[in-house]
Amino acid sequence: MLKKLSAVIRLNIRLQLTDPASTLILTAIPLIFIPFMSPAFKSMLVADGYADATGVEQAVPSMAVLFSFLSVQIIINSFINERMWGTWPRLAASATPRGAVLTGKALVAYLLQFVQVLAVLVLGALAFGYRPKGSVIALLLAVLAFSAVLAALGVAIALWAPSQDLALSLSNIIGMLAAGIGGAFCTVSSLPDWAQHAARFSPAYWAIDAIHSVSLDGAGVAGVLPAVGVLSLFFAGLAALAMLRFAVKKD
Repeated sequence: MLKKLSAVIRLNIRLQLTDPASTLILTAIPLIFIPFMSPAFKSMLVADGYADATGVEQAVPSMAVLFSFLSVQIIINSFINERMWGTWPRLAASATPRGAVLTGKALVAYLLQFVQVLAVLVLGALAFGYRPKGSVIALLLAVLAFSAVLAALGVAIALWAPSQDLALSLSNIIGMLAAGIGGAFCTVSSLPDWAQHAARFSPAYWAIDAIHSVSLDGAGVAGVLPAVGVLSLFFAGLAALAMLRFAVKKD
């Protein structure tokens, strides 16, 4: 089983590397937006009591979160390609368990999301001076948890949506709404009261909250565990939804 899973992972990594343009674009574009967003975020953070904030502390993770949601479409396309190639029916007659294919593709999707978010944070540090005050390990823990949610979201949409157009539309709509209300365009404290309460239903809110705690409040691992716990619940729900559909999916 492990050898077959490893083979699926290697195959999907090669497939992603043959056409990396989308991933590279969605990693580069946030860097263009960061200098434009930083002044507005600076004003919001100063209003929240962070007198020394430059705005980069919020702009870098917010843009990383926003464009990582948009990159969910890459995951969806990889699954829909399997449908177009007729892979699922052939798996029934092969020695490779369908579960190994799902797990392998999901793990590659997870790796893709993690690398993209981390790359934006690192490039933001190099280009704009983003410097978290807290634990780097805590920051990585938050990024790992958030990446798992995005990977599960992409897999769930790909398996449940009846068409590629609908799947991509859903991912973009969900991504923009979740990122927007979660604090990607402005601090949650700047939103109306009803939106501040609704924000807690978005995984983006918990990801940005955890990174915000590390970046501005100097939080350690213990400080991000509540947010990571909520992100884990989002992941569990989306993963269960994907597995439910995969269990009965034959096409």
